[in-house]
Amino acid sequence: MPDASDFHAQIIESGARSIAACAAERLLEIDPDAHAFGRPAFPCWQDHLTGRLLELAGAMRAGEPALFGSRLRWARLAFESRGLGVGELLCSIDALEHALGEDLPPGGVGSVSPYIAAARAGLEPSADDAPPPLTGPGGRFAAEYMLAILEGDRTRAFGVIGQALEDGMPADRVMLEVLVPVEREIGRLWHLGEVGVGEEHFLTNTTMLTLGWLRTLLPSVTPNGRGVMVGAVSGNRHELAGRIAGLLLESAGYRVVDLGTETPAQDMVKTAVDFGVDAVMLGVMLTTQIESARHAVSLFRADERTASIAIVVGGHVFDEAPELWKKIGADGHAQTIPDAAGLITELLAAKA
Repeated sequence: MPDASDFHAQIIESGARSIAACAAERLLEIDPDAHAFGRPAFPCWQDHLTGRLLELAGAMRAGEPALFGSRLRWARLAFESRGLGVGELLCSIDALEHALGEDLPPGGVGSVSPYIAAARAGLEPSADDAPPPLTGPGGRFAAEYMLAILEGDRTRAFGVIGQALEDGMPADRVMLEVLVPVEREIGRLWHLGEVGVGEEHFLTNTTMLTLGWLRTLLPSVTPNGRGVMVGAVSGNRHELAGRIAGLLLESAGYRVVDLGTETPAQDMVKTAVDFGVDAVMLGVMLTTQIESARHAVSLFRADERTASIAIVVGGHVFDEAPELWKKIGADGHAQTIPDAAGLITELLAAKA
C-alpha cells in the first residue's frame, strides 16, 4: 500500500492537467499581466504548470524536496537570463499551492508543503548560481572547441581536438575535460535561451563523430570476460555521458553493450539476458525520469536471470539526492564518469 506522499503524488500525476488549469486561472487572477510563457497566457501557463506538477510528483515519489527546489532554481535562472523578474514564478508557486489545496484530499497539503517550501527556496539567489568555468588543463581546448561549434565550423572543431592530442592530452582526458564540459555548457546556454536547439544538436552530432575518432586512440587491455550494458532510461535523451562511460569501460577490458537512449525497460532486461552481461549502467537526468529508473530496476530484479545483476545509476538527479539510488533499488551511484568503471569492478568483485 503506498504511503501518503506516494498516494498524493499519484493524484497529482493523474490530475495534472486539470490542477494546472485551476492554478493558471488563479495565477492570472493574482497577476493578470503574467505572460512570460507566451500568449495567449492561459494555455501557455497551463502547459508550463502541468510540467511543473509532474516534476513535483516525481520529487514526492522519491521523497526528495530538494529535487523540486532544483527545478525552480533552473527556472529562475532562465527567467533572469531573459531579463524577466521572478515575481511571476513566485506567483505560480502560490497558485499551484492553492490549486493543490483544492484538489488533494485531507492531509494532502501537508504532504506537499515541504516541496513547496523547497520551490520557494529555489527562487532565492544562491552562491551555486555561477556556472563552472571552462578551466583546468582542457579549458583552453574546451573554449576553442565550443567557439568553433558556435561559429558553425566543424572542421575547425576537429582541428582543436587534434591539437589537444598533439599537445599530449590522452584521448580519455580529451573526452572528460573538453567534450563533457562543452556539452554541459551548451546545455546551460540553451536553457538560458542564449543558444538554440540547432546549435545544441550541431554540437552533439559533432561530438559523437569526435568520440568515434577518440575511441581508436584509447589504450586497451586484455578482455576481463565481463559484460556491461549501458543505456538511458525512458525519457532521457542525453547519451554523451553514457557513451563515454561505455568507451572507458571498454578500454578497461569490459565487453560493452551500448543501447543509447529510449530503450524500453523490458527490452533492456531481454538484451541483458541475450548478451549475457554482468552489470548495467542506467542514465537518469530529470526528476520525471526517476520512476522510469525505478521501473527498470524492478524488472531486472523480478527476472531470475537478471535478479543478481549489478545495477549502477548515474545522472543529475542522483548528484542532487545522494541517497536516491538506494531508494530505487540500485547497487550504486557513479557520481562521475571515471567512477563508473571502478564502481562496477568493485560491485562485481563483491558479487563473485
